[in-house]
Amino acid sequence: MIKRYERFAPRLSALGYDTTPLNGKVPLLKGWQGRPEGAKDFQAHSNANIGIVLGGAHNTIAVDIDVRNEMASGLIRGLAIDILGAAPERIGNAPKTMLIYQSAVATKKVKTAVYDVDGMDACVEILAEGQQFVASGVHPDTQKDYDWPGDTLLDYKPNDLPTITTDDMAEFLAAANTVLGNYGEIKAKSLSSPSQGNGKYDFATSPQEAEHDRILAALAYIPNDDSHYDDWAYMAHAIKGACGDGVPALDLFHRWSERSAKYDEAETDRMWKSIGTVNKIGAGTIFKLAADNGYPMGGEDNFGPGDLVQDRPEKYHEEDEFPEEAEIKPARRSFAAKSVIGPIPPREWLLADWFPARAVSMLGGAGGIGKSLIVQQMANSITLGLPIFGVEVKQMPCLFVGCEDDAPEVSRRQLAINEWLGRDFEGGPEDVALWPRVGEDNIIVTFGGDGKDEAGVFFEELCKEIEAVMGDAESICLFLDTVADLFGGNENSRRETNTFLKKYLGSIVVKYNATIILLAHPSIAGMQSGTGLSGSTGWENGVRARAYLHKLADDDADDDMRVLSRMKSNYSQSGEDHDIKVLYDSGAFVLPTTPEHFARLNNEQLKTDVVQEVRHAWETGNPYRDRKGRIARTALPAMLQQYKPAAVFKVFKTLVDEGKIIHIDRKGYMTEDGSM
Repeated sequence: MIKRYERFAPRLSALGYDTTPLNGKVPLLKGWQGRPEGAKDFQAHSNANIGIVLGGAHNTIAVDIDVRNEMASGLIRGLAIDILGAAPERIGNAPKTMLIYQSAVATKKVKTAVYDVDGMDACVEILAEGQQFVASGVHPDTQKDYDWPGDTLLDYKPNDLPTITTDDMAEFLAAANTVLGNYGEIKAKSLSSPSQGNGKYDFATSPQEAEHDRILAALAYIPNDDSHYDDWAYMAHAIKGACGDGVPALDLFHRWSERSAKYDEAETDRMWKSIGTVNKIGAGTIFKLAADNGYPMGGEDNFGPGDLVQDRPEKYHEEDEFPEEAEIKPARRSFAAKSVIGPIPPREWLLADWFPARAVSMLGGAGGIGKSLIVQQMANSITLGLPIFGVEVKQMPCLFVGCEDDAPEVSRRQLAINEWLGRDFEGGPEDVALWPRVGEDNIIVTFGGDGKDEAGVFFEELCKEIEAVMGDAESICLFLDTVADLFGGNENSRRETNTFLKKYLGSIVVKYNATIILLAHPSIAGMQSGTGLSGSTGWENGVRARAYLHKLADDDADDDMRVLSRMKSNYSQSGEDHDIKVLYDSGAFVLPTTPEHFARLNNEQLKTDVVQEVRHAWETGNPYRDRKGRIARTALPAMLQQYKPAAVFKVFKTLVDEGKIIHIDRKGYMTEDGSM
């Protein structure tokens, strides 16, 4: 037996999370929303699933994407990462997924409308105070463990989770509503979502309790073919508020729950027992929901004080009260999916399909590979609004911060770029600002022994320079070279990398409408694997896109060839099919366009040199051989030292296969023209 709660809940609790034991998804403790001390009796609930109670001191929240259409779920997940930022992700029953954040202020649950997508209910909720989610355990439907594909909650303290605002939530839910509206039809409003009027339901003027038979009649009109878990729990509270805690009331809840294909008698009992006092919802809620679904309100149903049950039990305690989310109505900033008719404005890109605008992206590459040169070329093209390597750009001023090169080196690169642009005499663009800072303090943020972040002196300097370069422009692009010079933390710490990317660079994005390209060196393992990664996965998760500049793996490739690979893009495809191959020529990278370029790509010069050397060796009576004497594998590369040895021998073998070099038994190799 795993003893899951006993082993892992104490670690989560020590980090600052409020844990609660669960049976499946259902809390075991009465009044669990109040975070009772019994939740910390880890041995008593040794084998329970681990629930995390949301809200609390750290305002922990969860974005629950309860969508079973894979395409729609993926789009909404991308929107969450785009609008709210990357965050720890928990998957229970894919493609449904959940992302964990902290709210800047205390908040209550908000959600989209419920849509019928592929014959199944689909909605997105932001769970908050009064809710919980399963952090670890076995999913009741898949019978498999919940999965955290990247970072887990054990990698973050609650106050280190990405922070989002209520405006962020509203923007995200509006976008999610649009996606759901494009994939399905809106159903009746969710039981727990805001509706028109002065509240969810008018609880202040509706009686909480009513007679059993009238509640039964009303429940018959409220659908429960496949209710969301929270709506099912909401109805349990309404029935208990209307009819009390006795067996007849529980029977009503069972009878309504039985209409769902997901009905489980034991879980229904557990849900009922987990509910304490219900003071704010009851008969008024039930009759309103029933009326919305065709229940005839009239006559006796216009009830007054005489309809109230007088013998309400005295055993309830205030601390067991269900969270009063019914009293909370967030200001609506969303819009109805039905209103989306015309085309949606396309996403803005700095470089089309490579680097999105108004985001932090990363370009990696080994030292000396040409990262600084290629981004300086990008800066010039972006400022002029000219495509680079066939990729369209968004025009804006650019600031290149170079921490590895001095002013003369940056100037030499710019002269070559001017020639590449055909601007030899007029010079480079006025709106490209070059800021060489080699030898200066370039740290943006540092972290003390207690883990607290502190802005470096350069952070303020950088912000002032951005303002000076922007002038009256509406946006700006920053190229920061490199992360090793700018980040004063531990690159293997997810928390510190996340703080650097989201809090510091992210604040620049928001304040200045900026797009940031951060240059980085990969680790040895990252170079060997071809991924270009280094340090914590926080770097990969914290940027919206990542490209990698590298050489071809082929031994016979031209040493001046580079490949720009799209390694990660949240909004476009990646993979080898999208690689861009460029050649270093006259101080700049260029797309191969001339016969000379293609000859270099095809190793024509190397082939010519190999043929000439084999011919010369044969004619001088000292031919290359396979065995004994002048061995081709070692002697031929030694004579052509301007090329890589492996490339020389690979081309030699190719020429043999093509019949351009011929082997004569017991004599050696000669060329196909038969020269003696």
